Amino acid sequence: MSLILVTGMPGVGKTTIMRKLSVELRKHNVPIAGFYTEEVRDPKSGVRIGFDVVTFAGKRSALARTTSSHSNNPTVGRYSVWMEEFERLAIPALDERHSAEMATNGMLLLDEIGRMELKSRTFKARMDAIVKEVNAGKLRFIATVPLRSAGIDVIERLKQISGCQLFHVKPSNRDDIYSYIQDDAMRLISS
Repeated sequence: MSLILVTGMPGVGKTTIMRKLSVELRKHNVPIAGFYTEEVRDPKSGVRIGFDVVTFAGKRSALARTTSSHSNNPTVGRYSVWMEEFERLAIPALDERHSAEMATNGMLLLDEIGRMELKSRTFKARMDAIVKEVNAGKLRFIATVPLRSAGIDVIERLKQISGCQLFHVKPSNRDDIYSYIQDDAMRLISS
């Protein structure tokens, strides 16, 4: 097994699980690469105005905003995907998987493989390479994916990889499911 996928409805706690997992892996001296996404809210109204991408090294950049200042960029729903900013931060974070430290005992964490991220051709190309590396047993990978991912080719290919563990986070199990995901992540380290 070299792959764990975590799915569930928006806001159910997938990102929280990934962040907790990154802390636990670091406690075990496991090098990690990748990023997670975080909601951005208007400080006055509390209304969600977009998403940022944050690397596990703590660097942050915009992923998408409701503003139209990047009107030439692709959109997902009411959000404009800030392609240049996203790629400038996210692609190097994914490419860290090739570092010497990662090659021996590292793990790639990615929250999330979603429609916004997949608007980037460069991200899609990296994901194609990641699927091949995971399928060949050359990369340990944990990612969150949308619950409604039918028709998203890269996610369907990941789900078909032998030994893929798929966890469905729900409000009813989110407090308990983390320990199962953590146990499987620790098994990934030792494999």
